[in-house]
Amino acid sequence: MPTEPMGRDEVWSSPMRANGGPMKRKSGLVAMGLFLACSFQATPVEARGPSTREERADFVAQVRLLETDPLGARANTTRQRLREWMFEVPDIRFKVCSELLGNALSGDYPYSRELNLQVMFSGAVLTIAHPGEARSDVAVYTAGVEGALRVYEVLRESRPDGQRTALDDLVEKRRRGELVDHIAMLAKEKCKRTNAGLIAAPIGAAVGLVIALVLSHWFGRRARSRAAVPGGVTRKVGGTKLVAVSRRIVFVCAAYYTIVGIALHFLEPEYDPRYFPMSHYAWGAHGWLMTTTFFVLGLAIFMVAVALRNYSQSSQTARIGFGLLVVGALFVCLAGVFRSFPLHDVASAVALPSVAMAVLVLSWSFRKTLGWQAIGAAVSVIAVVLLVALLSIILDVGMPGLQQRVFLFLLLVWLSIIVDRMARMAPGLGQPRIDVRPERAT
Repeated sequence: MPTEPMGRDEVWSSPMRANGGPMKRKSGLVAMGLFLACSFQATPVEARGPSTREERADFVAQVRLLETDPLGARANTTRQRLREWMFEVPDIRFKVCSELLGNALSGDYPYSRELNLQVMFSGAVLTIAHPGEARSDVAVYTAGVEGALRVYEVLRESRPDGQRTALDDLVEKRRRGELVDHIAMLAKEKCKRTNAGLIAAPIGAAVGLVIALVLSHWFGRRARSRAAVPGGVTRKVGGTKLVAVSRRIVFVCAAYYTIVGIALHFLEPEYDPRYFPMSHYAWGAHGWLMTTTFFVLGLAIFMVAVALRNYSQSSQTARIGFGLLVVGALFVCLAGVFRSFPLHDVASAVALPSVAMAVLVLSWSFRKTLGWQAIGAAVSVIAVVLLVALLSIILDVGMPGLQQRVFLFLLLVWLSIIVDRMARMAPGLGQPRIDVRPERAT
């Protein structure tokens, strides 16, 4: 989940009148309207709430019971209940592959259903109990097959029709330590999964860029129609009050987000921060607290965008960066409105790439912008690291929860640096600004 960058012949200027006037009031109303619109959440209709600690513990216990007593009096009822719970619970995504025992259960084996379901259930236990290990598809599938083999061994000993040669072969592979490699081969052939992030992120980035281009074109046209400067001389700089207000709001938002984020790690210790994204806290007992952070972050991004927009309009690149920040702010708020898949993931797929592109574009431009060279290198480094963190999340490598936290922390740092720099350059708040005449194109 700022300003406008400019080349060496670009200058900071303001679309507002020297006395503030309607543009300043309009910007404040827009910011307030965006925050209020986000705050009044649409409550999605969900089949149920997030899983509880007691439910997860009961699920694990019931699965272990099925492994030792697969044909008990209530076994079928238990399987139906566990299966429904897996598909209904909104805060956990389970990896399921129905082909791992396909060849071994071909024909008329009477316990095919029990074994196939046990693969799913025992794999789900690993997902619940060891989320770090569950990052590996092979680990989940292997845990599932091992659970099914425990059931098979019970059936083989207790039922005359329970033996199957192909399943005996799997038991032997397990004894020889070859089961993991065998499952990895089957998973590669029969359980291929598409990385949704590789599809969603480029689409989301494209959507964000298109909307940003529309916004930049619209604001650029308005700027040209309103504020032509005779002789190419810079307009008077305004917006000092807006910059001061923006700095206070961004600093408060950054502090709030940081404090709440840290507090949630202690309030919800069951979510391993290395592997669970911050949004998972929205499903916990203190979910309302996490939800507020989406709107606080969206407000901070939007206020930086507004402050930058009212500071400069001379660069097309700057206007695109402004548009990307606005898009990012809007979709960060939408990610807070919609907590569950797929709408939350769709909003995030637009928000994160849009913000990353805005930070990268603006930071690179600051390196050549009058008054911004002092921080140009620093914010460019932040932008690059932020982009790397996002790409690692999309590619699903490393520890996605930790990488997302790095992304969000760097974003808050970048927003704070930009709005503070604007305040330092604003007349009356920092060093007096010197109007500069743009160079003529040769």
